[in-house]
Amino acid sequence: MTDATLATRSGESDAVTTFEQHRAELIRSRRAMNLLFIALFAAATVASIYVSRFYPDRLASGLPRIFEYFGTIMPNLELDKLFVGRGDDGRAVAGSIVYWYSDFWVYVRLIFETILMALTATILGAAAAFLLCFPASRNLAPNTIVYWISRRFMEICRGVPEILYALILVFAVGIGPLAGVVAIAIHTAGALGKLFSEVNENASMRPVEGIRGVGGTWFEEMRYGVVPQVMPNFASYTLLRFEINVRASSIVGFVGAGGIGQELNRVISLYSDDRVVAVLLLVVILVTMIDLFSERLRTHFIGKENFR
Repeated sequence: MTDATLATRSGESDAVTTFEQHRAELIRSRRAMNLLFIALFAAATVASIYVSRFYPDRLASGLPRIFEYFGTIMPNLELDKLFVGRGDDGRAVAGSIVYWYSDFWVYVRLIFETILMALTATILGAAAAFLLCFPASRNLAPNTIVYWISRRFMEICRGVPEILYALILVFAVGIGPLAGVVAIAIHTAGALGKLFSEVNENASMRPVEGIRGVGGTWFEEMRYGVVPQVMPNFASYTLLRFEINVRASSIVGFVGAGGIGQELNRVISLYSDDRVVAVLLLVVILVTMIDLFSERLRTHFIGKENFR
């Protein structure tokens, strides 16, 4: 065996040894970081349990009281009067569904108002998010300053709860749906903007590079290189946000921002317990119907093959 061969094998052996040592160091470093994260997570969990007093004995004693509360707010329906209509004097009979839902058409009008509030807020918020998401994407932003400003602006929009925005806007523009629409639209812009930007960061850059190579502007790169890739996901997230905004529209009504939430706040304030259940039942039915409708629309935009 020649000296050159021995030198070659010695060099290969040294390279393998160096690689294995480096690999062992990486494994030890990763193991140490994992142990540190586990310890921090355990400490945070213990602290959370202590601060929130999330103890089994409190849960065991508190859960029955939930059912007691629901027992007090259930309507007093009587089987023999359940489907009895209004009498000759136009009054509903106590114990009937008509009596329980005597304000049914008021609820329907307010639920329709809630849907329109959520729809308008979703359209406005999604439009703002669409404009913000491209400069807020790390791989698409024209420069670092634009990226930083876009990100911080979206954080401000989604960092404040809708109900707090609504409270401020009710003071500014008065009681009514306008305050609720603007409040939900602001929060939607921040939340959807973040989701949209993350979708953009996972998009392929090849079409963008091709458009840039032939002299296209930044707007043309976004319009023709990115938007066709991300629109199905944008539509899916927007529909999901619409479902969330329907529920948010019910909540902001508690501060006078319109919708069914305003009526819910009224019946709670008047201790009309059976009416609370009547309103909540309609809200649950509404959210379920919108969820089923949105699911069909998402399937249409994304394609059934992507759900298999």
